[in-house]
Order: sequence, then C-alpha cells, then structure tokens
Amino acid sequence: MRSIHTLAATVALLAGVAALPQRAEAQTLVWQDNFNGPSIDGNKWIYDVGNGCQIGLCGWGNGEMQYYTSRPENARIANGSLIIEARREDFQGSAFTSARLKTEGRMHFKYGTLEARIKFPQVGNGLWPAYWMLGTIGVWPGRGEIDLLEAGNASAIADGVANRRIGAAVHWDYNGSHASYDRTYTHPSNLSGGFHTYRMTWDPQFIRVSIDGTQYFEFAISNIEGASLHEFHQQHYLLLNLAVGGTYTGVNTPAGVTAPLPGRMEIDYIRLYQNPGSSLYVGANAAPPRGRFGVFTEQAGLAGKLNYGQDAELYLWNNLTPTATPPYEGSAVMSFRANANNWYGMGVYSGYRDMRNYRNGTLKFHMKTTSQHPFRIGLNTSFGDSWIGFPAGGQPYGLVRDGTWRQVSIPFSAFHDLDLQSVKQMFMLAADPPGANVDFAIDNVYFQSP
Repeated sequence: MRSIHTLAATVALLAGVAALPQRAEAQTLVWQDNFNGPSIDGNKWIYDVGNGCQIGLCGWGNGEMQYYTSRPENARIANGSLIIEARREDFQGSAFTSARLKTEGRMHFKYGTLEARIKFPQVGNGLWPAYWMLGTIGVWPGRGEIDLLEAGNASAIADGVANRRIGAAVHWDYNGSHASYDRTYTHPSNLSGGFHTYRMTWDPQFIRVSIDGTQYFEFAISNIEGASLHEFHQQHYLLLNLAVGGTYTGVNTPAGVTAPLPGRMEIDYIRLYQNPGSSLYVGANAAPPRGRFGVFTEQAGLAGKLNYGQDAELYLWNNLTPTATPPYEGSAVMSFRANANNWYGMGVYSGYRDMRNYRNGTLKFHMKTTSQHPFRIGLNTSFGDSWIGFPAGGQPYGLVRDGTWRQVSIPFSAFHDLDLQSVKQMFMLAADPPGANVDFAIDNVYFQSP
C-alpha cells in the first residue's frame, strides 16, 4: 500500500499490460479464513503494532497518522466477519488508532486464485482501506508488493468519487530503483457500505484483479529478466489494514480527516485456490517438535536443525575476520576478530521458521572471549529485530569473560516483541565500535523448549 506510483517508460515497454480475459481453471482450495470463530486466529494472523517508528519507518513510510494496535476495539470478529476499525482517539502520541493484520510466518504462497469478500467504510476524506501482499524475500521494493484493493486516494477525493473509485498496483526493484504500475477503476455506484468480491489470479504470466467479475487490473510478469520482475515469482503473504491519512489520501493533519469515524473495514472471508505446481507455506504444518533445535550445533538427538548452504546461511555484516579457534564441540565454530573503531555484526538467516513449540523456552549457546566490550544478541521475527544487551564487563545469562567456554542461556521471555511463530534470523550478534580489537568465538547454538 505504498503511496508512490511511478513507472519508468522502459519498464512499461518491457513489462507490458495485455487486455486479456481472466481464465477460469479448476483449482483446489488450500487455505481459507471464514472468520467464524470467537476471535482472530493467531495461527493465521499476526498484528503490526505501532506507528512504524519502532522499525525506523514512522508513519509506515506513507505519512499515516494512526497507531496500529492489537486491541479488540480495533480488530475483532463479529457476526462472521473480521472487523478492522479506525477510531479518532489520542493513543501513544497519535490522533487515531486502527489495526493492521498479516499472515507473515503463517501463510505464504506463490501463484493461485485469491478471493475475498470485503466491505469498506466511507473513505473520503482521510480513510485508506487496503488489501495487499508483500514478498517474503528481500528489502522493499526488492521484495515486491502487490496491492489488490485500495480506496480513498487524493485524486478520487478531488473528483468527488472517493467511495466509488478503487485501485490496484505493483511495486518492484528495477535496476536498483523503485518501479511501480497502477490502475484505478471507478464503479458506477457507491462501493462503501456493501460487500463486494475481489479476486486475484496470479500465474507465471499475469497478475489480474477483479471486482464482482469485472477486471480492473492486469500486469504481465513473464518477462522476468528483461523487466526485472523476479519479485513476482516468489512467495508473498497477505496484509489487511485501515490507515488514516497519509500521502495516498492527501490528508496530512488530524483536522483534515472528515470521513465518518469510527470507520469499519469488514472481511467476510478470504480463500486461496491453487493448481499443482504452485507453492504454499503454512507455518503450522512445518513447526518442529519440542526438544532442542540446532541453530549452529553438531549435537545428536536434536528435534531439528538448520542445514547451512541448504536452508540457512551465516552472514557476516561488517568488520569480522575469521580466526582459528578449537570448537567447543564438533568440527565447526564461529570464531572472529573485530577491529577497533568500527561496528561489527553477524546473523544466521534461517528463512521463516515456526518455532511455536519453543515458547517459554531458551536460547542457549557457548561463548569464549576476554573482551569487556558491550555487545548484543538478537533474533529477527515478523515484529522486527529484538535484542538483549550484554553490558561492558557484565556477566548476564551465564557469560563470564575469562577466555574459556561458558554457556549462555537467555529465556525467550527476556526478548521484547518476539513472534516465535515467524522467526527469520535465529541468532544475531552486533556491537558498536570497540576501542580495541575484539576476539570471540561462539558454538553449540540451539533453542531449548520448556
């Protein structure tokens, strides 16, 4: 739901858009949420919370004015629908509240037919409902974005058709720059206050979107190399949100929001159909059992483990040079020197891992160092980075800086904003520039269930 809509002429020529009818195909229902339960299903949805500043993206990159919460006042199940409600209220320094839900770490897919029945509120001036998707790999725009439904943009408000005009768009990286393509459709009648069926068909050739059977967006994606469209051939996850204000709406002050509040976006159902050959990730189907999960260890009897070079990689971010140190166990060890006066860090990228069975458990590893310089240990999940600080000269969680191997045990409860159902980096270490060279070694890293 980015507000920038630019398209290089070269990309337009390469990607192209063809006016072809949608094709009906026999497909299998592989995932759905009918929102019939008493509450939002945490195995299917997780919340983004805050104003975006916590991830360095204040206003969520669009100048939005709401604070997203996980409160039932802003997101709940009622009468067989998911309700996302925007409210005018002072909350954590913001003038509005709302909610943003996503399937990150719970369900991702590549190709298929996605159908949703949605009702959005009166949007002008200032409400911005969105039903969209983000890629699971890379950094925006290189991860890709597919906006299936947006309403309330500034031009629609200016034209007096805010509640009749909807839009769809795609965003991607083209030769190192942000590229996008968007289309709008003005319906003959008011769309707010009534349910309508929105359908996306996504295959190796096209992304197409329709409302009640009328197609309003089509984008050709088969020219992968020529138009740099790799983003649209990898898995994406879903997002639903109701923003207040921002660059898309052209409303940038609380006083400028005149749309009726509270405003409610309602979703009756979402269903995903796929053909053989499409890909689907459902985290609940891939969660390893309880026990010890090996992050970087050669222990026996593990419940599961990362396989480097296959489904995991160790990335040295900055200022780390491998050194020769005998491992704590086995034959491999993470042993490095960081030079003075430059920050250092590394991370174990594991892709998405559903580690729900390790809630209330512990991150364990062995470390050897004599440096008294402070550092931090972290994990990255759908909530972003979460870090535990190790102060200068301190001995938290079992670390003793005496040059011998010491086991460090950090309970997951010590981390803030940790979503163990969606772990993307299972171990990270970083530090600010040290005043002298730092030598350290780490081995036998694993998750321990309670």
